[in-house]
Amino acid sequence: MVININKKKYAEIGQQMRAIPPEKTIPTHEWEELVQRMCNSDDDGLRDIGIVELSVLRK
Repeated sequence: MVININKKKYAEIGQQMRAIPPEKTIPTHEWEELVQRMCNSDDDGLRDIGIVELSVLRK
C-alpha cells in the first residue's frame, strides 16, 4: 500500500515538473544538474523520474 502512495506522489512530481510554463523555466544547466541528482538518488522513485527526464533531455 505504501508503494502505491509513493508511485502516485512521484507521478505528481513528474507532472508538476513538465507543467512548468515556458516563461518560468529554469536555466538548462540547473535543470540538467537537478535531473542528474535525481538519477543518482537512493530513492527509487526519484531515480526513475530522473532517468525518464534525462532521456527527454538527450533527444
